[in-house]
Amino acid sequence: MLALLLASAAVPPAAQAQLARVAEAVERYRDFEAAKAQGWKPFGGDEPLMGQHWYHPEGPDYQSSAARLDFARPSNLMYTEIGGRMVLTGVSFNVRLAPGERLPEGFAGRADEWHVHDFEKAIAAATETRPMLRWLAQGWIDANYRNKGDDRGRVAMVHAWVTLPNPDGVFADYNRTLPYMKLGLPVAWSEGASKDAARGLHLATAKGCADVLDGAIWIADTGRAKAKQLRAACAEAAAHVRQGLAAGTKQQANTVAEHGWAMFTQARDRILTAAQKARIAALTEHGPDASAHGHHH
Repeated sequence: MLALLLASAAVPPAAQAQLARVAEAVERYRDFEAAKAQGWKPFGGDEPLMGQHWYHPEGPDYQSSAARLDFARPSNLMYTEIGGRMVLTGVSFNVRLAPGERLPEGFAGRADEWHVHDFEKAIAAATETRPMLRWLAQGWIDANYRNKGDDRGRVAMVHAWVTLPNPDGVFADYNRTLPYMKLGLPVAWSEGASKDAARGLHLATAKGCADVLDGAIWIADTGRAKAKQLRAACAEAAAHVRQGLAAGTKQQANTVAEHGWAMFTQARDRILTAAQKARIAALTEHGPDASAHGHHH
């Protein structure tokens, strides 16, 4: 199975061995109830093309760019609902970094794709218009990190899709096959399709608009009127995609999904102010962090 997962990516043998260890360690967690019974807990929502991240209160807590990963101990398990059951989509490894620290070494070779979430920056953005919440959040950061001499508010993260194939590679940030599976469409329909097509298809899933909007609305502090406009725009785009799926062809599905995603994003960009867009962007940093901090290889 793992050989199939690695077939589309240039993963060196040393990294393949590390990934095999990850896959072996998490095989038992394909049983969602087993993960819950062993104490794994969710945080955040079911992120489109990714899943919901689950963490264990007992760690691991990887710190600094010199951290050595224990490939039998991922930081997060990722689950999403497909066909009425929770499916283990993959895992992530998270490493907390001090200001100015480079990305960690991670897996052997150059294939792993790290991205960075700056939680101090994100919290500041999300609480920009909420003075009381800002005071509470800064107090929590002080008590748990700064006052203990730990200013590692940036978290580098790499995904490892060791339980489901990913056409973009085993270390890619996203897996565009997930919405196809959620909608009961052939996974082969994702071949050659864009991420925007996958995002449009996600809107048409049972909780698609909630997955896309709930967190963003809170972070942006849109107010009720704009939140209502955003939900209406998403519902319209989702209905457009569902209607197009009725044709039952790969080309039509991907074309209408891309169009539906464009409908939604154009409406979203029109509704939100520049400041609100900046708050959302601060929380959802994806892609290589090479420009500011350098790649780790």
